[in-house]
Amino acid sequence: EEMKVPTLNEVMMKSKVNTGPTLRDRDAAQREDAGLPTFDHVKVQQWKESMQNPKTQIQLVRLLRKTRVFAETTEEFRTSIADKVIPAEFSAGQVIFRNGTPGTWMGILITGTLERLLQRQDKEISLGEIGPGSVFGDLGVFGISQTRSFTMMSLTNSVILVLTSHAFGAAIAQGGSPYSLGLFRDGSQMRNLMQDTESFLNLKCFAGLDREFVLKLREHSEPRLGYPNQVLMKENHFGDEMYILRAGTVKISKNGKFVVELPAGVVLGELAVLGSDKRRTATVTCSSLCLVRVLHADVFHEILDKFPAAKRVFDHAYIARLVSVEVNNAKEEMQGYDRFYGSASPKTTSEMQSLFGAIMKIDESSKKLVQKKTSLALPPLTPRASSIRPKSATPRNK
Repeated sequence: EEMKVPTLNEVMMKSKVNTGPTLRDRDAAQREDAGLPTFDHVKVQQWKESMQNPKTQIQLVRLLRKTRVFAETTEEFRTSIADKVIPAEFSAGQVIFRNGTPGTWMGILITGTLERLLQRQDKEISLGEIGPGSVFGDLGVFGISQTRSFTMMSLTNSVILVLTSHAFGAAIAQGGSPYSLGLFRDGSQMRNLMQDTESFLNLKCFAGLDREFVLKLREHSEPRLGYPNQVLMKENHFGDEMYILRAGTVKISKNGKFVVELPAGVVLGELAVLGSDKRRTATVTCSSLCLVRVLHADVFHEILDKFPAAKRVFDHAYIARLVSVEVNNAKEEMQGYDRFYGSASPKTTSEMQSLFGAIMKIDESSKKLVQKKTSLALPPLTPRASSIRPKSATPRNK
């Protein structure tokens, strides 16, 4: 007789792990979690058994605490997530998922190295590599987007932990913290924002641009989530992507000092994409959960070349922005020289007191000077006697 291989749901039901009271029927779960990778059911069962060991479970919970998604959640919620993840193995060169395919699960990389690829018509553009502890596919698990916006490939033999959107919802129902509930709520709002094309077209940063051009930007941009305190760009680091902030707020800082907090609807990192200097001019940090649409430099210029009018607008904006940055850099450089060598212009009384404190007693000194009515004058210039020779003097006989 042919041995019957148990399905993934049957393995999970037989394991001692509590999968939550809100599990749906098998068909509904398969529809919801479309695009799941292929699992080795024997290894899945071994994993479930190993997770009964408290030490192993604690190690996994500590790993989850280091990820940007679960860093701010409670220990109870991370433990619930650890009970619901499923391991999957991938060999070197194997594609985990492709751009445009359905997917409602998230991966947490345990071992190995993965590469994110952006598929173009005639080539693939590398978006960078990720290592152990990295999270990918979070848009799917939050329900923001059920279609993959990039291709993920395993560069080495890798092991990932798969968390489905259904398991994430069950974990929230079982041990959700205020932060995790906020992620779930914000994710639902962002899902509506992802589907709203008109709100993207009406962003102030695209005012005056051709409608078809803006639609192309939206079509070819990659949606990403930014988590609180996650750095999108770092000052003086090289970058080849620009960001359109759709939801959330970000903090801008230069030289380690806070400059301003920006709301949704702004474009970030355009200087590195438009110009030849790819260094970031400021650090951008998410101050809340953010939804951004990312445009790679190659993709942006490919679109821009097809719309000459939009290209002129961006070229003008780039020059104006670059001049503004250079003026600010010159001001900062002058302030540095003034601090080191001293200011060339005299300082006011308040500036002197802020520098040297109240011990200067500038006001009292100025009052005494007025009372004395002393006037400063240069001494008279008198010629030296040895340098004056009368006209009638006769030369000495030698």
